[in-house]
Amino acid sequence: MLRPYPYLGQHPYRHATHHPYLAHDLYARHSLPFPTPERNMRPHRYLPFLLLAAVACQPADTTASAKQAIDAANAQWPRLTSTGHADSIAEFYAADAVIMPPNMATLHGKDAVRAFFATINTIDPRPTLTLRAETVVGAGTTAIERGRWTWAFPAGAELPPGTPAVDSGKYIVRWEQQNGHWRMVDDIWNSDSPLPTPPAPPPAPARRGR
Repeated sequence: MLRPYPYLGQHPYRHATHHPYLAHDLYARHSLPFPTPERNMRPHRYLPFLLLAAVACQPADTTASAKQAIDAANAQWPRLTSTGHADSIAEFYAADAVIMPPNMATLHGKDAVRAFFATINTIDPRPTLTLRAETVVGAGTTAIERGRWTWAFPAGAELPPGTPAVDSGKYIVRWEQQNGHWRMVDDIWNSDSPLPTPPAPPPAPARRGR
């Protein structure tokens, strides 16, 4: 009777030694080096060098230089807004800048930025916009500014009903250093003033008697 497995009942290692391919395979398996503490510790020898390389790849801290440039740019806003220089204001922005004014769609590109401020300059009398950076964090060629803004019309100006003479709020700007100059890439702001109270609903019509 034929056996289902030709070597059933025989020791597999003993039979393998009589087969040239299996013997070679077993020798190769058992001749592999066993892990030792020295081998396990070998990768850790390179850890300090890897940490140094990671630190070296970190972008440089450019907070001081970025804040100096941002403060210098912010100092020009009152004069430029009160005199209507939309072209000069647009130069603070990158060519692909994005601004997100409140209560309107996002605007893309320096031309759209210029047109936005040109429209504001048509207001008579022109308001003065003051910017103040509260925090600036720079890393490499990128800086994030968080600050406060104040919008004020000249004292005694005749304004449309409901227009506040002074408004204020907060903003966040992402700056990028391009060709040695810091440019505004993303600009978003909103007002601290609460939304106007909606008018009261009209009274319900009186019911007619039957």
